[in-house]
Amino acid sequence: MEAAHNFLVNNSINAKLFNAAGLPRLANSWPQVVVIAILFQIIYQFSVSLTPFLFPSTWKRLDKVQKYKWCVRKVSTCHAVYMVTNSLVIIANVKLRANPVHGSDPVAESAFTVTLGYFLWDMANTYRNIDVDGWGFMAHAIMSFGVYLLAYSPLLQYYGACFMMFEISTLFLNIHNTLEDLELQEAILYYINATALVSSFFFARIVYGTILSINVWRELANSTIPINPLAVSFVRLANITLMCLSYYWFSIIIMTAKRNALDADLIRALDEMDKHQIKTE
Repeated sequence: MEAAHNFLVNNSINAKLFNAAGLPRLANSWPQVVVIAILFQIIYQFSVSLTPFLFPSTWKRLDKVQKYKWCVRKVSTCHAVYMVTNSLVIIANVKLRANPVHGSDPVAESAFTVTLGYFLWDMANTYRNIDVDGWGFMAHAIMSFGVYLLAYSPLLQYYGACFMMFEISTLFLNIHNTLEDLELQEAILYYINATALVSSFFFARIVYGTILSINVWRELANSTIPINPLAVSFVRLANITLMCLSYYWFSIIIMTAKRNALDADLIRALDEMDKHQIKTE
């Protein structure tokens, strides 16, 4: 394995290619990115294979699309847990925080190798299932992959870790959907998690994300060190795209919560009517 890695990275073509792309730090890491993408696919296949044995009645009840989304959520949960815990360490790095635009850190680059592998897998998987996931998720995967590629310039490694805190809401969203698949909508855990989902999405993605976006745009505009204009343009395009998706997804969460509340009120009203009818009879 080590010999294969050395063969792939320790050659002049590899170095020249990534230097020309403005990503010199990725020259030694791209094989790991590919391997990690393959590992995420293995996690997906494990979920496909193990779930029928662990949750036989649930798996039998789910349709094809629900089974696909069930397994995808297991992959995204693994990525979210890893990135949130590692991002907390990166954000606490005083050296990186002092130079948020051009600073670099080996811990950050190691973590971003995992997230690049995830979004590489995500792009391929979403493309294969575009009829289910839609172009919104494809745009999210492409823009995220591109932004974290630029972290190897190096560029915005500190902010890359900050934005990865968005994944806190992903954890609660995956739990929410899994509880629904298990038909546990009446469980107290379902309501606690729903509250955590709405709160984390609002504070992590909407409030914190908006503040981070303003800071990134300001830092890029005021940088005293020249930055490739194409890189700056892509970061801004990605930021607009990803934040618009977050605003849109949050509006869907709120509308769904309102609809569920109305449905619950209607069910309670019908129950009261039934009780009143029984009494009068």
